[in-house]
Amino acid sequence: MRSQPVPGTDNNISGGSFHGAVIQAGSVGNLTVTAGPAPVPPLGAVAAPSSVFVGRDAELTALLETIRPDGKVPRLGFVSGPAGVGKSELLLHAAHIALERGWFPGGALSIDLQGYTEGLPPLAPSDALGRLLHRLGLPADAVPGHVEDRASAYRACLEDRSILVLLDNASDSSQVRPLLPSGGCAALVTSRHLLPALDDAHRVPLGLLPPEPARDLLLAAASPDARTDAEMRTARFHARRIAEQCEGLPLALRVAAARIRGETPRRFAELAEWLDDERKRLAELDDGERTVTAAYQATYHRLGDDQRRLFCLLGMHPGPGIGIHAVAALADLPVRDVRRLLQDLRNLHLIATDGFDRYRLHDLLHAYARTRAHEEIAEDVVQAATDRLIDYYLYTADRADLAVAPGRYRLPHSVARPPHMTPDVDDREAALAWFTEELPHLTAVLRAATTTAEPARCWLLADALRGYFFHVKAWDSWLDTLDVALGVATAAGEEKVQGVLHNSMGIALIELDRSSDAAQHYRVAEELFGSVGDAHGVATSVENHAWVHQYAGDHLEALVCHQRALDVYKDLGAQRNVAIVLRGMALAEIELGRTETAIARLTEALDVFREIGLDLDATMALNGLGEASARAGDTTEARRYHLLALRRSRACGSVFEEARARDGLGTLSAAASPGRAAHHWRRALLHYEALRSPAAERVRIRLDALPHHVA
Repeated sequence: MRSQPVPGTDNNISGGSFHGAVIQAGSVGNLTVTAGPAPVPPLGAVAAPSSVFVGRDAELTALLETIRPDGKVPRLGFVSGPAGVGKSELLLHAAHIALERGWFPGGALSIDLQGYTEGLPPLAPSDALGRLLHRLGLPADAVPGHVEDRASAYRACLEDRSILVLLDNASDSSQVRPLLPSGGCAALVTSRHLLPALDDAHRVPLGLLPPEPARDLLLAAASPDARTDAEMRTARFHARRIAEQCEGLPLALRVAAARIRGETPRRFAELAEWLDDERKRLAELDDGERTVTAAYQATYHRLGDDQRRLFCLLGMHPGPGIGIHAVAALADLPVRDVRRLLQDLRNLHLIATDGFDRYRLHDLLHAYARTRAHEEIAEDVVQAATDRLIDYYLYTADRADLAVAPGRYRLPHSVARPPHMTPDVDDREAALAWFTEELPHLTAVLRAATTTAEPARCWLLADALRGYFFHVKAWDSWLDTLDVALGVATAAGEEKVQGVLHNSMGIALIELDRSSDAAQHYRVAEELFGSVGDAHGVATSVENHAWVHQYAGDHLEALVCHQRALDVYKDLGAQRNVAIVLRGMALAEIELGRTETAIARLTEALDVFREIGLDLDATMALNGLGEASARAGDTTEARRYHLLALRRSRACGSVFEEARARDGLGTLSAAASPGRAAHHWRRALLHYEALRSPAAERVRIRLDALPHHVA
């Protein structure tokens, strides 16, 4: 097995010396070069690669294809990637294979260009040429003084020879160009920079190792003291954990391996436990001679002031993925300026693209950026950036929620620092996509808001997420955010806000079949709204409580609560709420056999939903009409309504209502067409299971009851 390097090896290829290399006779500028026969440079002139080399077969093959002596020109391979990813190690392996195959009878020249060597400036092209000419056998007093003359002498020395030139750790294209050979020679270049101006190079990007090769590299480098199969299995288990914590970065894997080399599986488990703490992970990745932090630091110190500031601020974002508008809010800069700075960071592999106008730092780099931010940026500046980020997410979430659930009651507020620009979230599909993409960051920002000078943003974000959570039925995640927000609102003595949050918690709990817990939240909400004289809030709590009775099978008591809420909503002119209550009353009346009344109420509700553009609510009403018509024995109308609901559910992105429509269509088809029923029920079951809906068990029972060959 073979492996990748680490900063330390990544920037430390030794070229060795090429004693007595053959120099061709001729004239170079004002310099006359005389022939001096000498032996071919020895293979040992190129540093030996590591014996552990894992997971780079495709990249190695690509490099060898580039420098193969088959007449293709230019024979120039370029390996780029972040610090510690193993660029130099890959270069060494390619060089040794090429030399062993006899592709370069003249041997190899190797030089570290010091592009990202901490404490040393990048090697100037003139100095690099001087060293290469010396290794080619040119006496010091014969080396020209001007860089162009040195480049001419260099090319003359390589003329009619077949030499592999290794240019490791380049800083930019201008440093590389004068060192590129021609003729029968080839060159391999590595850099942390993308070197976009190196037009003729065959590019071989080097990324993080996948999980399995990462684990294999760690095990090969660590050589665990496992004397039984059971101990080896334990070592592999913890090696997989460590590989995940190192994110497949070869440097991190090698450093971790050095800390547990030759140790028992118990020591592997200890290291995995230490690395679990993200705040201390970078500090743990230190073997006394190499650190991940030092590798990142060398790149960081090459940044300009604006790029450094932006990189540090990216560390303040709660997750590794970030959209360009969130970056603009953090940096308080126009999007066009941010895009340019992000490209600079991308060129150095400090960030990667993650879709259109989205970027990602892997976790170790994210932790390093956060550390730099706290060490180098004033606390008030960091806090101001955090406030802008929270306001950006709150402002955008408000806009997105208006598209997802238009017309619903929202806690009134304004955003103190609205962002300069936001993504397009004004249509339902775009809004849902944005919520899905940003959900981990929204919940993290919600928690971050609890410790700021404006904690109200915590419960406002929770309220802005209500429509999305209800739409995707992510009840557990919703409860987590509501619990955080409720704690903050309670501490602040905000009774109305507490009432809103208690009502939302009840909705989530009842969907999880926890009706008694939901009822308790509704009772508390009703008391809180009553204490502040909020009639709308009281009506909402009563209406929500109706569903506790409905799910318990007490449909008459449910109708009493529905009617109480309906009377208040009508007095307040709350058209949307009136329609929602009518829909709920209809479902109770279906269970009581009052299908004619139920259909009338659902038809009235559907007209309202269509009039005010509430697609999801309209879809729910259509499914209700399908269920009511089926109970009334009108299968034709029932099928029509469920088919309409099926189409609308797809248009508005409601997986639950699609499952509900298919559930109804399956029931309607069961007698005449069991195969069609099975088709609908299987699709419904997939959706219900994904949503963890209790309805899944009911559909599973129906499928099991079908003839075996049909199911």
